[in-house]
Amino acid sequence: MRNYLPLSLFFSFIFVFQFLFFISTNSFAQDEYTRDGKKVSVEKYLSMSKERENEGDYRGASDYLNKAALIKWEAKELRPAINFFQHSLQFNEKVNNESGMYGIYSNLAMIYADLAMYDSSLHFFQKTLEGRRKKSENVTIISSLVNISVVLNNLKRYDESAKFLKEALALAQEMNDVAQMRSCYGMLAETYEKAGNDEQKTYYFNLYKSFNELLQKRKIEKVETDLDREKLKAEVLALQKQKLDLELINQGLELQQKTEIVESQQDSLGNLTEKYTKQELALQLLKEKANVERAENENRIQEQKAITRTAILIAFFILVISGLLFYFYIRKREQNKRLAEQRNQLQEQAILLEEQQEELETQKALVENQRDKLKASNGVKDKLFSIISHDLRTPFTSVNGYLTLIKYGALSLEEVTTLAAEVKISVDHHLETLNNVLEWSKAQMQGLKPTPKNIDLNQIAQNQQKFFKSLAQSKEIEIINQVGEKTRVVADPNQIDVILRNLVGNALKFTPNEGKVSISSVVKNDSVIISVTDTGIGMSKENLNKLFKKDEHFTTQGTNNEAGTGLGLLLCRDFVEANGGKISVESEEGKGTSFIFDLPLAQQLYEVNE
Repeated sequence: MRNYLPLSLFFSFIFVFQFLFFISTNSFAQDEYTRDGKKVSVEKYLSMSKERENEGDYRGASDYLNKAALIKWEAKELRPAINFFQHSLQFNEKVNNESGMYGIYSNLAMIYADLAMYDSSLHFFQKTLEGRRKKSENVTIISSLVNISVVLNNLKRYDESAKFLKEALALAQEMNDVAQMRSCYGMLAETYEKAGNDEQKTYYFNLYKSFNELLQKRKIEKVETDLDREKLKAEVLALQKQKLDLELINQGLELQQKTEIVESQQDSLGNLTEKYTKQELALQLLKEKANVERAENENRIQEQKAITRTAILIAFFILVISGLLFYFYIRKREQNKRLAEQRNQLQEQAILLEEQQEELETQKALVENQRDKLKASNGVKDKLFSIISHDLRTPFTSVNGYLTLIKYGALSLEEVTTLAAEVKISVDHHLETLNNVLEWSKAQMQGLKPTPKNIDLNQIAQNQQKFFKSLAQSKEIEIINQVGEKTRVVADPNQIDVILRNLVGNALKFTPNEGKVSISSVVKNDSVIISVTDTGIGMSKENLNKLFKKDEHFTTQGTNNEAGTGLGLLLCRDFVEANGGKISVESEEGKGTSFIFDLPLAQQLYEVNE
């Protein structure tokens, strides 16, 4: 049991964030539904838009239409909103206002997404992306790419969605925007989960977790830094308060001293008035004035000393603050350096994971290729053993029985002569079968590698007449060669010989006594159409559908109970296709069969074969 929410639910918050981001950056804000603090109805906006249109102010007309559309959109009346936006789009196109056009494209894309009309939404998001690419604003480009990927996920076009998300990831990496990188990794994990690719989902989800932890760590460090700054501010405020207290104390001391001086002067003046004459009073006043001036000088000296002490204290605290700022600067730089190292390590790990994934894919492809080859090889082996054990062993068993009868004198000379003719036909037939088996096995094990040459097709047809002469005579069948004397094709002579030998052999096999087998050719454009036609028993539609199929081991007995392996027609098809042609068959039960194939026409019909 997983201890976290399903990815599809968790990452749906990312789409909500992207939607809120789109709304916050949209050129038409919701507070524009009011004018001068009063609500404005849709009809009023439409009326003002019409007035602007009549005045030729298409931008103003577009603006009021957009406001009317936003009101309808907010009221969930999406169809009228679409109509207003499309009408507004026409105004912007008239004045070539690209900024307004791209804003409307984005609005239409979001509305069509609300209506689950994802194809239309995708169309307008792509137009929005086009405009944002022109402005080279990476943040809005990333937003458009993510919006497109969300729509593609709804359309279940997961490979295309991943492509757009990877482009957004590349831009986020270029901007070194860790938050956007985290979002892209999360969206990629969700996309691959929907696509059923657990390997890629796990890979990107791990990256998402790593970057999410990195962002959380940064937030904590920012909080610590803010606390340190607040602490420093508090210390500075305390120092300033101490300075203010010192100034107040100094002012209090000065006031006290002046008060004492005044009181002393008043007392002295009273005594002088009583004891001395005016002359003596004047003399005493001069002395008192000198004392006052001396006291004032001393106060000024004390004030100067206090100012000096305060300046020293302030300089000390400034030095302390500078030291603390320098300390925090060094600390922050080290933190940034560690974060850069962590980011580089994460990127190296990501590259290593991608390389490992590619290596695993390569190994997987190699294993599957080897498995297919082994499966094909086993199929060839099973087919070959089946033919050897049944189709080739049976005739030799019959021959062995004939020889046993002859050995013990159980047959007369006339019977021996008759059986010898039958044995000869049987041996010739199974020799042909053995040749087919060997050719087929060679083709399956080594592959079809024709050696094309300029060959005389008429000569190969004559060879078939000679090869099957005795078999044709035994069934009183006429083999007719209708191939043009100068007809030449570009093909492998051995493979074409095998093709005609099998087709003519099949025709003889399924043609009753006194029938006909014809080999003909027609030149058409750059090809030669060859036909092998018989007047035999023909084939049903069901049997026609079984021809040329490897998984259908289809064989029937001939008119004289001739056996077969079912390999002849497979060889014909493979050899025809290897030489650049195609083979087909036409048949009707009770009337006969035609096998038709084409080969490339030689460029010079009269060229002598080297």
